Amino acid sequence: MRRISGFDIAFVRDHAFGVVAGVHVPRGKEPVPEPILTRLHPDEAGVARSLRGFRQVEWTGGRLAWHAAAARLGVSAVPLLSGSEREPLPPSGLSASITHKRDLAIALVGDAARGWVGVDLENDADASTTIAARILRPEEIRAVETLPESARAAAVLLRFSVKEATYKAIYPLLRRFVGYTEARVDVAASGAIAVTLLLKDGAEVPTLEATCERFHGRILSAVRCLSK
Repeated sequence: MRRISGFDIAFVRDHAFGVVAGVHVPRGKEPVPEPILTRLHPDEAGVARSLRGFRQVEWTGGRLAWHAAAARLGVSAVPLLSGSEREPLPPSGLSASITHKRDLAIALVGDAARGWVGVDLENDADASTTIAARILRPEEIRAVETLPESARAAAVLLRFSVKEATYKAIYPLLRRFVGYTEARVDVAASGAIAVTLLLKDGAEVPTLEATCERFHGRILSAVRCLSK
């Protein structure tokens, strides 16, 4: 993936849960140029103009990624606005999730009839074991500690990323904040990922599917909460 200029499409491709698209975003906090804002739906552009700094940059990049992914599914000129918790509000029939990290915004869009999707992007350079005690369950910590020391930080980052994607995927169902220790991420020797929810309020646990991939020093996690 080559770094080009601000708000260029980085990629659009099929994903196990739908279509994923990435958009390059500038690293600075300068206002988004008006010609870029006109590429958004008018309702999205209106929201973008009310934002400042990097929040405006990431909103714009995320919505451009949404349009690129939705277009591959045959949907065009439909805005992706946000709810009270900043969750995406896709049109009927679609599920959507957006993530940002420094110079890249990504949207994952899928068929809502197959479930709700969540996506998260992290940079490998940010991997650290210092967050393990805050985001991992005791059994996850034990699993990480069985790995060679050089692999532990990446293992922690992977679990963090999958949990972030999980919370986005299950929010439409649960409509509440879910703590990091309410989910367990297991990674098989083959690389297959399983997510188990252990909800504190005893809510019915949905069925989840998860994927994780690395590219250009990044980790991209996606989770789908299956519809009944």
